[in-house]
Amino acid sequence: MRAWLVAAVLLILPLIVYWPTVSHEYGFRDDYAHLREVRERPGWLTQLTSSNGRPVYGVVLEASLRDVYEVRGLEALRLASTVLLAFVGLLLWWHLRRSGWTETQAAALGAGVTLLPGAQIVVGWAIAWPIALGLVAAVAGFALVDRGLQQKGPASWAQVAVGSGLYFVAGLTYQTSALFAVMLLAAVLLVRDGTAARADAKWVITHIGALFGSLVAGFLVMNLVFTEGVVAEAARMAIEPHPFIKLLWFFRNPLPNSIALFALRDRFNTPFWFWLVVAAVLVIALLGLIYGARNWQQRMRWLFAALVLPFVAHSASLAASSQAIGYRTLLPLSGLFLVLFVFGVRAVIARFQWPRTAEAALLGMLIFGGALLARHNAFALIAEPQGYEWRLIQAAANRLRLSGDTRVYITRPTIDYRSTERIYADEFGSLSTDAQWAAVEMFGAAMRQRFPDGLPEGTTYTVTTSFSPPITSYDLVLDLRELKNQGERAPRQTTASQR
Repeated sequence: MRAWLVAAVLLILPLIVYWPTVSHEYGFRDDYAHLREVRERPGWLTQLTSSNGRPVYGVVLEASLRDVYEVRGLEALRLASTVLLAFVGLLLWWHLRRSGWTETQAAALGAGVTLLPGAQIVVGWAIAWPIALGLVAAVAGFALVDRGLQQKGPASWAQVAVGSGLYFVAGLTYQTSALFAVMLLAAVLLVRDGTAARADAKWVITHIGALFGSLVAGFLVMNLVFTEGVVAEAARMAIEPHPFIKLLWFFRNPLPNSIALFALRDRFNTPFWFWLVVAAVLVIALLGLIYGARNWQQRMRWLFAALVLPFVAHSASLAASSQAIGYRTLLPLSGLFLVLFVFGVRAVIARFQWPRTAEAALLGMLIFGGALLARHNAFALIAEPQGYEWRLIQAAANRLRLSGDTRVYITRPTIDYRSTERIYADEFGSLSTDAQWAAVEMFGAAMRQRFPDGLPEGTTYTVTTSFSPPITSYDLVLDLRELKNQGERAPRQTTASQR
């Protein structure tokens, strides 16, 4: 009964946390363009994602968008992301409790992963839902490979082969999704019992070999596709030419952002408490080494997980010739530090012989705090501000009086006119309409929603955009700098006494 209750909580928690974001009417940047492209250019999305080595991503995304005709329909894709993340948490809990973690610890790890900033982006950005599908494939792949290594004979090889196949699919969906298996590798390695160092080394090499063998196989397949001219290769598929600069970038951006777990970085003014969280997580993780590693073999396991696996977890981004700092690429790395953090809590509880209720309370507070932050960040920094942009565009499109040649002018907002105080990368608190193409796509989506059967006969419209107001007359002028008067950055009214 207890196991069923835990499973139910893991499935329901993401739905409760993310429902305000899921059910809000909005799109996020590429969402609008893809709604059009999937109908006007069938197969183009698959070509686009294939150029980045992600053909599975494109296939499933196109299939899911064919039945979405309006912006409000993007809710279904966000719901799919949420459900898939819930299954990721469930699979993590199921495998970790069989691998030596207690019920409470495994549940905390499973729930925590669904609340990380990277998971918030996967839910908030409708077209990112295949990332969650790749995570499910990666976790299932690790579980099968791990079970195969515990057996002998044909059954063992079959499970390893199927698990590797799932890695292959996950890598061709989203490379960093496949690397999420590194979190499980660290979690199981840290609590392995009754094995010698040689057995540990063989186990790690087999797991990493299965994972990277599958990723290399996918890379070779895509190279063949590029060489044959089926799809043009994207620039980011090239190997990073400046490894030392890339390592510096890694230590300045992805690493601290991942160590902070649920705390968010800020593009302009990272709060001091962010660095306090980073320090606290590192201290508790180090306590795992001090109190949880009782012999040299266990110390070697912890050092391997803490000093080597971070580079493995972020290897796809380290290898690619781009410096993407978005949280959507950090799930493997953040998950790894979540494991080290919970292992530190586990070690402290065992060392000082605190009751299990104390452990449950500590981990419960961690998940509760993470849930509050995830609910707030996903809604207040993604859904709500993007909703402001969509409603302004939609209202303008609905009041437009069409004629034979209707001219529309949109004054786009710079980042200074955003509706949120906080912002990071192209995700939390960012704008869609600051990009010319996105503003045009949003207006087009609003017009298609107003005229689902097409524009009235004999009418057309053109959209011009700029960061500056128009210098000539237009049939409709929309100033999106008004966004600054929405949300967190809206001017606060003062009372008579204050005036």
